[in-house]
Amino acid sequence: MGRKHKEEVWHADARQAVQVLKQGGILLHATDTVWGIACDATNDEAVERLNTIKERHPVHPVLVLVADDGHVEQLVDEVPEAAWDLMELGDRPTTVVYPKGKGVSSALLGGDGSLAIRCVREDYSAYIIRGLNKPLASTSANFTGHVAPKTFKDIPDALKQLVDHVSVHRREEVEGTGVPSMMVAFDEAGRFTFLRK
Repeated sequence: MGRKHKEEVWHADARQAVQVLKQGGILLHATDTVWGIACDATNDEAVERLNTIKERHPVHPVLVLVADDGHVEQLVDEVPEAAWDLMELGDRPTTVVYPKGKGVSSALLGGDGSLAIRCVREDYSAYIIRGLNKPLASTSANFTGHVAPKTFKDIPDALKQLVDHVSVHRREEVEGTGVPSMMVAFDEAGRFTFLRK
């Protein structure tokens, strides 16, 4: 398959994913960390279905993916300077838990109103987020309590059958990153704690 043809397939697949998400559907796709399932983060029903598919208790909210710094600023009142540094200088994708989130389904907020956000470092996901023009609620493509999938073949068939669109992007990879994001939580005073290094 030539490069031009791969790009055409990539863009067609991403456009289809955007349409599915706009209709409240669930997407299975590769991210900059592990394979994940995602939906429109502003759609309450879609987020509820995402949790049902994942078999995840709503008391443990999933994170939100955004495409750029501007998206981050739309979802929190204030971004501490140290958060920008961690996102820009980190050697791997970084999820930041902010003390007060907004602009997404309330099911994505912690009991204290916190919101976990990751700015993606991968073109396919960023393209979809920009096409949807909304953040994505995202969680690893495994049932709760099971190992997160490193590659497409590691995803349970039962889970694949529960989503509305399965991305073709990176489906043939035999080695994925398999590395979850670093996770850092900030308090309202701008102090931070590493939740996962």
